[in-house]
Amino acid sequence: MPTTVPRSAPDTHAQHLDRARRFTASETWDLDRRFPLVLDRSDGAQVWDAGGRRYVDFTSCSGAAPLGAGHGPVVDRIVAELTRSGGILPGPLSTLRVECAERLAALFPVAERSVFFRTGSCATTAAVRLARVHTGATTVLTSGYHGWHDWHLQDRAPMGPPGRDPQSVDFRYDLDLLDELAATHGPLAAVVVTPEVNFFPEEYARALEAAVRRHGALLIVDEVMTGFRYATGGYHTAAGLSPDLITLSKGLANGTALSAVSGRAEVMRAAEHTYLGNTYQREITPFAAALATLDAYADGTALARMRAVGERLIAGLNSVFAQHSTPAQAFAHPTMFDVLFADPSLGHAFFQQMWGRGFLMQYGGRFMPSAATTDEDVDAAVKTADAALTAAREETPEATNSRGGGPGWRDSDVLAAAVPFAEERFVATPATVEKWFGGVTRP
Repeated sequence: MPTTVPRSAPDTHAQHLDRARRFTASETWDLDRRFPLVLDRSDGAQVWDAGGRRYVDFTSCSGAAPLGAGHGPVVDRIVAELTRSGGILPGPLSTLRVECAERLAALFPVAERSVFFRTGSCATTAAVRLARVHTGATTVLTSGYHGWHDWHLQDRAPMGPPGRDPQSVDFRYDLDLLDELAATHGPLAAVVVTPEVNFFPEEYARALEAAVRRHGALLIVDEVMTGFRYATGGYHTAAGLSPDLITLSKGLANGTALSAVSGRAEVMRAAEHTYLGNTYQREITPFAAALATLDAYADGTALARMRAVGERLIAGLNSVFAQHSTPAQAFAHPTMFDVLFADPSLGHAFFQQMWGRGFLMQYGGRFMPSAATTDEDVDAAVKTADAALTAAREETPEATNSRGGGPGWRDSDVLAAAVPFAEERFVATPATVEKWFGGVTRP
């Protein structure tokens, strides 16, 4: 449960928040769409804000730290490497970069070659550049979130600058629309997609690859989120896909900034005809962190632990929803699950109650427990969820009168909630959700 930790600094959390608003915080992206907290430190699945209050993090630091923040062997490897090498070298090639690329090739069969960056946004942008250079075509069809760079802002027109990349078009996960766009905008350089594993089954991904190949395009699977969380070898391996390129980041170095584009050697050699250099490819501590992280993943226990924690949390939340006859459901892949409410206002109110009571969970966000999460953390969250839901229903009386959940919430009701959720969160067409959502295994 949340606790107060004595601090010597006199500033309260409110004062820190005021300073953040004055000098750096975005009201939209740092506060309204995130937990409005100024955080100070973390350890495993625990995090403390600037006022000393403790929380349990059910996001793995937005997926970046699947092993938990400050995982001992990773920290030790970073410190040792800083001492040994100074942390950065004059040239972009280092022994650790080479070793990291070799390790990715062993883990992901498609990763015949890899190049490295610092963020997922940089990796997806580089992958698109490589595809365009390799094919000579310029049109890219996309679905899902691929970062903040201009080429990707096609699905949120008001957010993009007027001169944003006009040759990237969102097909909204709709395979019929993909065919139409390929016919009108072709030839295609690539189709790049982020797997939405809780809404579209692996069969969908295989149908997508077949469509991509019919149109002669490269397939890029954005595995920034799924690469180290869905299954050993990534989502594409589990789904039986053979992409030309994949992008990796979250979990690659357990919280240290590192990303990669990996893929078929023939496509990756397009890098000889463009420029993907970056100064901080010379920094080698992220590679040290990645090697220690890959060591921790090797025996499968970390992924199994994330799965067990997620299953326990899904079951606990669904039990609370059923007890309160609330039309809501936690569902699908336990290491990265979603929660649907028939009334989104109740969902937002519920999770505001949860993080206000010390559990970092947010409606519309992905729930990604780390391997450092304990059974006691989950049990405390489920116990708190009972009171949080009661309080949230009092805040939103119009939602209280909606039809009850639990066993009485039919599959058709869940689908009715899934359609607008998917349209808002990742711009999927209603027809696509209606066609494929039923194929996902849910509790």
